[in-house]
Amino acid sequence: MAFDFKKTTDLVIGGLTRPQETWASYLGENPGWQQTLVVLTGPMVVANVVLSLLLSRIMGTMSPFGLTGNWFGALVLSLVMAGVGIAISSLVFCFLSGVFGGKPNFSRSFAAVSLAAIPAWVATVVGAAIPWIGGLIGLAGAVVTLVFLYRIIPLALEVPEGKRVLHFVVSLIAVLVINMIIATVLGVGRMGQASSGYDVGDRGAGRLQPSGMFGEIGRQADLMAAASSDTYDPPADGRLSREQVEWVAQVLEKARAAQAEEVARLEKMSQEIEDKEKPSASDIAKMYQGIGSAMSMNNVEMEVVKSGGGNWAEYEWVRTQLRNARMQAGEGSDALAHNFELYEEMKDRLD
Repeated sequence: MAFDFKKTTDLVIGGLTRPQETWASYLGENPGWQQTLVVLTGPMVVANVVLSLLLSRIMGTMSPFGLTGNWFGALVLSLVMAGVGIAISSLVFCFLSGVFGGKPNFSRSFAAVSLAAIPAWVATVVGAAIPWIGGLIGLAGAVVTLVFLYRIIPLALEVPEGKRVLHFVVSLIAVLVINMIIATVLGVGRMGQASSGYDVGDRGAGRLQPSGMFGEIGRQADLMAAASSDTYDPPADGRLSREQVEWVAQVLEKARAAQAEEVARLEKMSQEIEDKEKPSASDIAKMYQGIGSAMSMNNVEMEVVKSGGGNWAEYEWVRTQLRNARMQAGEGSDALAHNFELYEEMKDRLD
């Protein structure tokens, strides 16, 4: 399998000027992921990263990947992150298509994600060469890619019409959360700073924060950093207090209410968009902007605890003690018996 410059050029030009026709033609070939990697994904990722970084240095524009320092190090890290991002997106859309009634096929998912990414790849390069408005060009490319992705995924993975919006939103949330974790582990960029407390009522006080999805990513990072700094010295006897169990029950009730509200919001948005014959770019943008609040559902218990001034380490300890007591049905020690008794009293609220 060899690189075909003409094939790559045709796919890029067609992906920009005749997307529907190009998608149908290429997906009709049922290409393996290796073929797509050689003729489209690999060349575009390398060209995108190398040209963007090079042009940003020459023109003095901001690095499109948010990386500074050693040029070679930034190049290698950018290539790795770009490749990992494409692979993760393809895997997530593929896996979740089966959950939502589609037909999982990694090769077709990889092809679909790569074809949809063409506008973002091209816009990133163009944006890096143009001072002042380069960021807007890159953003425009990203929005077009989201629109393309929403339209091509059902073609590639046969996601049923009534489940396309939820599949799209849930998949994007999963991709973003996974990428955020990877970036945090690798130390790429500033994902947030640890703080001594977490106050929902003071999210923007004293500093400028991005809004929408990216603001939510930063806020969630701050939340996790604050929670991870909590410590708790549990009692030696391992016995829970009634107040601790009542506190956990209240947190769970608030978390369930928040989750139910978010699910209802997503279902309403899904129905509104599915009722349209052809969703517009603004519809896709609406979904993308709404992903931020949906992402917070992954940490909803943590947010309830921290926004109420609670100690996350203590909360986790109490939950663990309750889980152990339930699994052992109160047998094995005085602490397990005591904790199981408290669990039984509030079982309806805890389960």
